Order: sequence, then C-alpha cells, then structure tokens
Amino acid sequence: MVVDYKKFQTWHKKSFLSMFFGLPEFRYLFFYRLRINCLIFRILLKPLQFFNCHNLFIGCSDIGGGLFIEHGFSTIVSCAKMGENCMINQQVTIGWKSIIGDNVKIRTGAFIKDRVVIGNDVIIGAGAVVIRDVPPHSIVVGTPARVIKTRNSESEPWVEVG
Repeated sequence: MVVDYKKFQTWHKKSFLSMFFGLPEFRYLFFYRLRINCLIFRILLKPLQFFNCHNLFIGCSDIGGGLFIEHGFSTIVSCAKMGENCMINQQVTIGWKSIIGDNVKIRTGAFIKDRVVIGNDVIIGAGAVVIRDVPPHSIVVGTPARVIKTRNSESEPWVEVG
C-alpha cells in the first residue's frame, strides 16, 4: 500500500486523506489491498464496495506494488498477474489470465485479450487491441496491436521498427 501511495503522490501531490476521499481509484486500490491480504477485511469491507468506483473492477490476485490507475472509469483488470510500477488509464480491459510485466503503461481504451503475456517495460498505445504476446521493451499500437518501437533496456532510447 505504501508503494501505491507514493506512486499516486508523484502525480497528485496530495496527502493520504485527500487522495482517499478525493480519488475513487486510490480508495478502490486501498480497499483491494486490504481485502486481498486479510480475510477479516474481506468480510468487513464488502459493504463498503458501494462507495468505491462503480466502473472499476480489479479481479487480479497478484498485483505488484506501485500500481497507478488514472481515471479508473470503465476499467476491468482480470489478469492472472501484474508486475510492479504499472500504469493503467481509463476504459482499459485486461482479459482473464493475462500476465502483465513490470513497468507497463496501458493507455486509454486499450484491450488485452485473454491469456496474453505482456513483457517488462512495454507501452500499449491508446485504443490498441492486443491479441498476441508483446515482447519486453516495446511500444505497441493499432488494431490488432503491432510493435512500432523497441529498445534493449530501459536506459536506452526507443528505436523504430522497420
């Protein structure tokens, strides 16, 4: 939870209470972390789901720290695993049993099909429809999504693909 708070704070520059009461995405993620980690909280917090984001659904059992959800409106996250320091914009759908790597940015309106593996350090462009696995260190866009840029590591610049 601390890593998530720090990630949100880099974007919003607010106190914990300001984010908790002012950002439904942060509140939903906070309650999600409590429910996943403790059976008592899972039972006690069930009635409070009504006060969370009505259009944000997280059905993933393994999410790394530092997840940042920007405008969680109409967003469904049903992956099997999500790595650390990921960012999700609004109207994103992540299919069942997909695996998302570390440092992945999923932009507005992207759709990731069931059972797709997304590598580390990937950017999925707005409106992209990902139907195949995405290699690490790449940028994908389009319908269906295709790789347009790659790099060998996070410290190198992006290079356009032929």
